[in-house]
Amino acid sequence: MILYMIRHGESEANAGGYHSGWGCVHLTEKGRIQAEKTRALMKDIPIDELYVSDIRRAQETAEIIFPEKDRTFITLAREINTTPLFGKNKEQLTEIYGQKYLDCRKNFDYAPLGVDCESLMHMSMRAEEMLKWAQKKENKSICVVSHAGFITAVAGRVLGIDAHSHALLCENASVCAFEFINGIWKLKLWNLAPGA
Repeated sequence: MILYMIRHGESEANAGGYHSGWGCVHLTEKGRIQAEKTRALMKDIPIDELYVSDIRRAQETAEIIFPEKDRTFITLAREINTTPLFGKNKEQLTEIYGQKYLDCRKNFDYAPLGVDCESLMHMSMRAEEMLKWAQKKENKSICVVSHAGFITAVAGRVLGIDAHSHALLCENASVCAFEFINGIWKLKLWNLAPGA
């Protein structure tokens, strides 16, 4: 089976440089253009089932890329939950938390701030759950429209590496693919990005 994962297009939070977590932010005009370009990339790829993170920016992206395809919302594919930091940027949070925030940012794990953010370990466990769920979809081609943090967590599980060492870049509206063959997950495609 093949699991395609697509990151949402540029969001207002991406453009504004602030945390959004599970909050409701929309795509920018650039993000909509990126999704249109990804639609062209995906037009000849058969998808048996489409799943979409229930967070608004992923929904908007899926609506553009797959306008006529039935979709199922999947909370498992949400971004790491940094909702308590919603609307604040790096400078504001550094002023509040100092070096502790910068360390959290470097590690992509904001749970140590003690403000009810999801831990990186928890998101990694969700990524493992996603792979177990997907591998049961034998002989199918499925697509999940999701978020950079979650997609890199899935890649980390597949590759057996710390995906949040910033070695893996997952651009807005990029396509990644994972294949389950002979009981093993393999990375088939990484960060096929449509450009600006």
